[in-house]
This record gives sequence, C-alpha cells and structure tokens, in this order.
Amino acid sequence: MGTNQSTSNIVLDRASVSVVIPTFNSGRYLPEAIESALAQSAAPREVIVIDDGSTDDTRERMRPYMSRINYRYQSNQGVSAARNQGLRAASGEFIAFLDSDDVWHPRKLELQLRAFRQREDLGLLGTGAIDWPDYLFTEIIAESGNRLSAISWSDLAVKNRLTTSSVMARSRILRAAGEFDTLLQGPEDRDLWLRIARIASVANLDLPLTGYREVPGSVSKQPQKCQAGMLRILSKLDHENSWKGERWLRRKAYGYLYHACSQIYIEHRLYEQTIVSLLRSYAWYPLPFRRTEVGTSLERPKRLVITAIRMLCPIPSEKARSSPQGLLDERP
Repeated sequence: MGTNQSTSNIVLDRASVSVVIPTFNSGRYLPEAIESALAQSAAPREVIVIDDGSTDDTRERMRPYMSRINYRYQSNQGVSAARNQGLRAASGEFIAFLDSDDVWHPRKLELQLRAFRQREDLGLLGTGAIDWPDYLFTEIIAESGNRLSAISWSDLAVKNRLTTSSVMARSRILRAAGEFDTLLQGPEDRDLWLRIARIASVANLDLPLTGYREVPGSVSKQPQKCQAGMLRILSKLDHENSWKGERWLRRKAYGYLYHACSQIYIEHRLYEQTIVSLLRSYAWYPLPFRRTEVGTSLERPKRLVITAIRMLCPIPSEKARSSPQGLLDERP
C-alpha cells in the first residue's frame, strides 16, 4: 500500500464489512466469488453465504471454505429472501452484496471504505462494472479512488443505476430502509435503493471494481418477469404518493420502463411485443431520454426501424425458430 498509515487503515477496516452472497444452483461460479471476497486488500469481517435451496453441488464446493465463511442453507424462497437472511445475520458496520456468479477487484472494499470515511452523509455506494470474464480488472492507482457520481431519488425512479454486486451500504441505513421485497423478481434491488435514496445520499464510485457475469436464464433476461417487477415498483411509488406532484417524472419513469422492456423483447426476437412496448413508451413519454439514460441518441426510433425491418425481412433461422416462451418460465 505504500505507507504504514495506509496499511494500518486497512487492518482497522477488517471489522467493518459483512459480505452477503445469496446463491442458488451456482456451484460452478460460487468459489470464484468467495475467493474474490476473501482476497480483498481490506479484509471483510465475515462472508455470509445464503444457499437458497440449491440442488447442485454447491454444498460440496463450499467444504474447503467452511472455516472462513458463514454458510447457511434455507429452503428455496428466492434471492430477496436469501439476501434478507444475510442482512439479519450480518454484524458489520457496512454490508456489501455480491451475487454468486460475480467477482470483485481486490481493492473494491478498500476504496469504497475510503469514500465512506470521507462522506458521512453517504448511505449507499456502488462501483463501475466490467463484463466478466470477457474483460479483466486493471490496476487502480491511488489517486483515482475519489471520483463519485451522485445518484438522486429521481434518477433511480427512472432507471436503476447500481449493479447489486457493486453495492456497499451502511448497516444502519439498510435497516432503517427495510428489507428486500420478496414479492419482486428481478428489480428487487432497485426498490430498496429507492427507499435508501429517500433517507441518505447514494452514489457510484467511478471505477471498474465489479465483474458482472451474464448468465443465461436470469430474470433480467426474461421480459415478462422483468416487466411485472418494474411495474410493481412504480405501482408502489404511485400508491405511496412518492412523486409529490412531479407528473413528468412519473411519465418518464413509465416511459423508460417500456423502453427497457423493448430491449429484452427484441433480444428474444419477440418483435410484436417490442413494437407494443416502444409505442407504450412513446405514449407515456414522447420526449427524448437523456444521453445518460440510453445507450445511443435516438435509441427508440432506431429500435422501431430495426424491429420493423426484422419483422418484414426475417432471416431463415428466425422463420424456423420456435417461440422462446419456455425461456420465460426458467428458474432464475
């Protein structure tokens, strides 16, 4: 670390962080996630693995780590219930979430703890992410650890801007905000982040410290479940009168929801649903989204054109392709 003072700070941080890892049938990925947590330059106080009813070889793969982790098994209840169980068991001042198929840069906790020490108002902090294992972590220079991008409640109401496996939060803030909603599948994290943003500052540390792995069959790739989950979040905000008269923010949030769903539908070659979602998006919010909210300029009109072309001129493999409905029913 360069100086004795820096090393001392890292040692003192050892008692600060509880790592919560929910897992379900991810035995082949889980050891890599655990190794990345145990290898942190600021070693966590505890690593809590909640096995949500796995039927694969997860338990066998955990045997070499049993002396270094807190492993707990529960009947299958979903990722929200697993994370909630981890929260209840955690004893650290801070709690960091790590999905069992993701990994961390070795300095992730250290740099996040440094930011928390500098900002007493900060309640929740995420990081940048890379596609893992397609890309590898790079060396982080000490001077680059102070770049924070603030995330407001309004930002989160429109779009989730936090990768769950990147998030660290103060335990007292998490407990004040409440637990993950077990009725949500997919966007359960955003629902909690919104509640936290009402009572504390939220930000991202602009460094690629989290490795995010794309896994086939995950809820984020299932259009119907994603849409239902996102609609439930916005319906909760409506019921709680959270918009406080910001009519266009509400319309923008619903417009972005259908825009996001159209991306998942087109990835599954469900072109009619893609068109319907885009038209709903325009009906809710006809104005352009900001560049920070979409991948490219004019993203919705471009997607409409691409979808229309694919519907009118399908490639041979698409003509023979059966409906991907079965993908929507897979266990995340």
